[in-house]
Amino acid sequence: MNIEKFHKKDVAYRQLQTALKLFFAGADLFSVITLAAAAEEILGELLRQKKGEERRGFQSVMHLFTSPKTEPVSSGTLNESEIYLHLDLRQEALFLLGRSVDDYLALEGSATEEMLRFDREFRAGKG
Repeated sequence: MNIEKFHKKDVAYRQLQTALKLFFAGADLFSVITLAAAAEEILGELLRQKKGEERRGFQSVMHLFTSPKTEPVSSGTLNESEIYLHLDLRQEALFLLGRSVDDYLALEGSATEEMLRFDREFRAGKG
């Protein structure tokens, strides 16, 4: 076994960068959503720690796909039944990517080229 130590910010950065690359490539939006949600969860918690706010603990990304129908989840488009999800994939991906980029910028203060591209093409132009 080869257990290594990884900074959570680095893990979230890699997840967010991969999510952005998949999104720009027009790849699987479920993967984009899952990666962006995982990155946002980590970055959000790191931001709360940085601000000295009470820790709420990390949640599993599976929370996205298993929360009760009455509980608001992310952009509010995600609903579920026993075996189906009902959501606007593109809108959910845009929402979670936006939150992740915002959290990363608040934590790091600088953006990658992919993050800048996302802001240019999908937020400034409302694409």
